[in-house]
Amino acid sequence: MIEEFKRRHIPFGRWFNVRDLGGYAAEAGPVTWQRYYRAGAPAAFEDDDIERARGLGIRSVIDLRRGDEGQRDRPHPITELGATYHLLPVVKEDASVTAIAGPRISAERYLAYLEVGGESFRDIFEVLGNPDSYPVVVHCSAGKDRTGVVSAMALEILGVPRETIEADYAMTNLERERTAAYWQTRGGWYATATPEQLDFALSVPPEAISGFLDGLEARYGGAEGYLRGVGVPAEAIRGLRRVLGGEAS
Repeated sequence: MIEEFKRRHIPFGRWFNVRDLGGYAAEAGPVTWQRYYRAGAPAAFEDDDIERARGLGIRSVIDLRRGDEGQRDRPHPITELGATYHLLPVVKEDASVTAIAGPRISAERYLAYLEVGGESFRDIFEVLGNPDSYPVVVHCSAGKDRTGVVSAMALEILGVPRETIEADYAMTNLERERTAAYWQTRGGWYATATPEQLDFALSVPPEAISGFLDGLEARYGGAEGYLRGVGVPAEAIRGLRRVLGGEAS
C-alpha cells in the first residue's frame, strides 16, 4: 500500500491527503489520471504550493464541508487560481447524522450521510457527471470521511474492484502523522489533543468503508441505484464514466 500511496500522493506543504484516483483498474479500462483528486481542505498556501496546485489545472472544487466549517472568511486558494467553487455539504447539520448513527466513525455513520444528504449527493454527482468540470478536486476537512464516501461511490460506479476501493480509503492513514505534525504546530485544539482524539480527527477505520459498501448494495443496489433514486440523471452517470473510466463517448 505504501508504494501505491507514493504513486498517487501529491505532496504539498500546507495541503494534506491529496491523491490522484487515476490508474485504478475499472470495467472499461483504467481510471484516467489527472482528472479526479481527493483531498483535505487546503490551508494557507506556501509559494511552492501555489505553483504545484496551478500545475494540476483544476477547473472545479467540490467542497463537502458545511458552510460554518473552516476558514470561511478568506477566498478558497484553488478558486484564486481560476477554478469554479461548489459548496455542497454532505451533512448540513452534524447532529442529524449523530442522532441516527452516534458520534463514532463507522459504516452506520457513512450510511446516514445518504439518508440526510440526498439533495447534496445529487448535486455533487451532477457536477462529477459534467465533463466540463474536470479536472476536479473533492475535499472536506481532513479528506477522509465525506470525501472517502463520495470517492468510494465514484469508483464503484466505474467498476473498480471492491478491494481497491477499500485500499484507497485506507491510504488516508498513511498521511496522518504528517498532517498531525503540521496542525500541532499551529496551536489550538490539535496542540492539546490526545492520541485517541487525533486518530478520530485524522484516521479512518478500514472496516467503516467495507460496511458502508455492504449497506449501499443491500439498501440501494449500489451507488448508481442510490444516485438514480435521488435524481441524478442517467446522462450524468454516463458522463462520469466517459471522463474517468474509459467508456467510449
